[in-house]
Amino acid sequence: MKKFPVDKLLALLTVACFLLTSCSKNDSDSSYDLAGDWKVVYFLDNGNKITKTEDNTWLDLNNGDITASFSEPNDKGAGTVSGITVTNGYNGEYTLEDNCKITISPVSTTFINEPEWTELYKISAAERFEIRNSELLIYYNNGNTVIAFERN
Repeated sequence: MKKFPVDKLLALLTVACFLLTSCSKNDSDSSYDLAGDWKVVYFLDNGNKITKTEDNTWLDLNNGDITASFSEPNDKGAGTVSGITVTNGYNGEYTLEDNCKITISPVSTTFINEPEWTELYKISAAERFEIRNSELLIYYNNGNTVIAFERN
């Protein structure tokens, strides 16, 4: 019986992992156009889904919503991001890189008290993104925390 060489097996596994984790999962379900207006619909924090409720946000301010507006990136993948975190406005710059990596500069923001709902909104910590089934997913904290948006 012929053995499969270990180096070829490792190369095959590496390619398989790359294909499974790349942002081009299925062209019919995925997109990379993050330009536009978005609203946070939930967070995933270490596998726990956190949604907006009357108890964790202030619905009388901005309907309790957290928003983000991404400009169209230039030919170097750079653009701007701005939005509202229920009570505070913010703005900054972002850069798109290969393999769905995104870097967002430290954002400028106002400093008014925020509800609990905004605690996981750390847009400047973004590491990578994907748009799947019309949701923008921004990953940070080594992928352990996800900010999930829908188009606004």
